Amino acid sequence: MSASRRYPAAESFRLLFYRTDGTGHPVPPDSSFLRHLEILLQDTAPGETAFQFNALARFGTSETVAGKFLSALFDCAVDHGVLPDDYRTGRLSADAEYIFRHGAEIIRALADSSPEANDPGVMPRAEKLFEKLPDPDNLLALAQLTAEYDPFAIERVFTFRQGRFVPVQPASVKDTGKFFGFPGVRVAFAEHFQAFACGKTNLPLLVNSLPGYGKTSMVVSHALAHPGITVILPDPEALESSWQELVTALAERRDHRFVLFFDDIDPRLVNWYSFRTNVGGAFTPPDNIMPVLAANYEFPPSILSRGRKISYPVFDEERCAEMIEDFLRSFGMKHPPRNIVSLMGAQYTEEFGQKKFTELSPRTLMRYLAQFENDSRRRSQIVELASGTMITRPDGELFYEFNINLMRSLYGEEYIQNLLKERLREL
Repeated sequence: MSASRRYPAAESFRLLFYRTDGTGHPVPPDSSFLRHLEILLQDTAPGETAFQFNALARFGTSETVAGKFLSALFDCAVDHGVLPDDYRTGRLSADAEYIFRHGAEIIRALADSSPEANDPGVMPRAEKLFEKLPDPDNLLALAQLTAEYDPFAIERVFTFRQGRFVPVQPASVKDTGKFFGFPGVRVAFAEHFQAFACGKTNLPLLVNSLPGYGKTSMVVSHALAHPGITVILPDPEALESSWQELVTALAERRDHRFVLFFDDIDPRLVNWYSFRTNVGGAFTPPDNIMPVLAANYEFPPSILSRGRKISYPVFDEERCAEMIEDFLRSFGMKHPPRNIVSLMGAQYTEEFGQKKFTELSPRTLMRYLAQFENDSRRRSQIVELASGTMITRPDGELFYEFNINLMRSLYGEEYIQNLLKERLREL
C-alpha cells in the first residue's frame, strides 16, 4: 500500500482502534469515549451529531478531550508494537508513520465536524470540543506529543485491577541507604535489582520473614532506586487468575522494565499451577519482567527452585544492635561506642515492655530510632547516659519469648517443636 494513500476517517478509526475476536471478526473499542468519536466520524443525522457532541462534553473541556484522544492514540500505538523509541530519535519508523498518519486523518475529520456556532441542539460547552487537538500535518510532533501520555513515563507505581493499570503513591519508600542492619539481606537486594536493571537477569525474587521486617519497603525502594524500573502491585489473586493477561500487557512495553510485586501472599493458600507453568516451567517471563513475591511464610520447595530466595534472619538482640550501629553510622559515627548501642537497645526493649510498641521488630525499632533523627537534644542525652558506669543492655530473653510466641501464632506448635529440636541438635 502506498504511504500517501488516505482512508476515510471512519476507516482509519477502525484500522487503529478495532480488535479481532477469536474468529477474526472486528470488535469495536470498549471505551465509551472512543465510541462517541467514531459516531461523529460517520454520516449521521444532525440530531444524532448534536447528541454525540453533548455526550462528549461530559468528558470535560476541549483540553480534556484532546488529552483523552492522544492518550488513546498512544495506547493504540503500543498495541500495534509502536513504542516511543520508534519516534524519539527525530524521525518516524515506517510503523509509527502508519499509526500517526491514520491518527492525523481522524483529527482532521473531528476538526471539520465541529458544530456551527449557536447550534440550538448543541450545549454551549460542547461547541469547541476539538479546538485543542494538535496539528495533523506534523506527524512527528503528533507522535512526540502522544508520548507525554505514556502512563509508565508519568508514574512509577501501579496497581493492576480488572485489566487496568492504576497509578498509586506508595507509602514508606525511602533511600536504600536508609535501611539498617541485616547486611546480607541488603546486599542480596542491591545485587539482584541492579542485575535486573542492567538486563542481566529477571530471576524471580522470593522474600520471606516474620511480619514487621520491612519487606514491602525494601522491595519498592530498591526497585525505584533504578530509574528504568516500574513497579506493578497486582492483587495476590493475579498469581492464579490474571498472570497471562498481566504479563502479555507488559511484554509489549519493552522500553520499560517491570517488577511484578505480589506482596503479603500466603504460600499455603495459593494454587501454584499457573506460576509453575509460566515461571521456569513451560514458559518464562519476558526479559523486561521480574516477579517478586513476599510472604510471612516459607515458600514450597517447588517454588523456591524457580527463583532466588531471600530470607531475613530472626530479629534478636544482635540484629537490634546491628541496626542501631548502622543508624549511628548514618550520623557520621564511624565506630559507634558499644555503650551507646547497648543503652539504646535497652531503652527500646524497655519501651516495648511499657507497651509503647506492640512488637519487637525492625519496624518498631525504626520508630524508636526516628525519635533521635531530628532531636539533637535527645542524641546528647543518650551520649551523656552512656558515659556512666552502669550500662543496661537489651534483654535477649525478651526477644526470644516474643519471637517464639509470634512463630507459634503464625506457624503452629509443631513448627516450634521442630525448631527446638534443631537447636538441641546444634548444641
